[in-house]
Amino acid sequence: MNERIKFVLAGFCVGFAELLPGISGSTVAIFFGIYEKIIKSLSSIRLKNISFNVSKLNQIFALDLMIPFIISMIISVLVFSKFILFLHNEFTSIFNVFLGIIMIVGGYLLAHKEIIKFKLKTTSLYIIGFIASFILSTLAIDSIDISFINLIFAGFVAFSFFLIPGISGSAILLVFGLYSTIIESIANFNFTVLVPFAIGASIALLTMPKLISYLFEQFREFIIVFFSGLIIGTGLILLF
Repeated sequence: MNERIKFVLAGFCVGFAELLPGISGSTVAIFFGIYEKIIKSLSSIRLKNISFNVSKLNQIFALDLMIPFIISMIISVLVFSKFILFLHNEFTSIFNVFLGIIMIVGGYLLAHKEIIKFKLKTTSLYIIGFIASFILSTLAIDSIDISFINLIFAGFVAFSFFLIPGISGSAILLVFGLYSTIIESIANFNFTVLVPFAIGASIALLTMPKLISYLFEQFREFIIVFFSGLIIGTGLILLF
């Protein structure tokens, strides 16, 4: 498959996935084999890399791939926000079962070679990721006030989890009691809510990819196994 077409399709699916309170958009990016390239590109966002040299910008940020990816992701979010809100409200159980099966199969395929080897370190990280998914799912936070500061905080946390495979940003919004508020705001273009939420997401965009990129460079095998545990654990939670 042409790489640009793959990024467009991935962006469309990532946008769709991030509307769902179950599967992480980054999980979808991993399934398409583009996750590391996206994180590397995002981690390069810094003042010294900004210039008017289009060729240089493309070399640093892979704009020929990232721009189609971002555009298709935005289109997907805008097109499907009302549809997903309807499915979430009307067919939650059936939809969660479907997502759970996909995540369990995908999580296993992601790190099956390492899981089969049963190395102590990688197996331990797999179990830790698995347990972490259950811990995160049991968090119970009352709905936070819809204030400017709280929406910035929610945007930062949700987008941070958007960048981490396993737990979706939408699931975190459910924990905060803000899922319906944010989805409805996207569907109805409520910028009073979306602007502070976007500010928080932008802060996460500028800080988290650098940390994730560093961890991938240093501990790629272990990170993949940990993410696999998160994904499978989240899938089981959705099933049961």
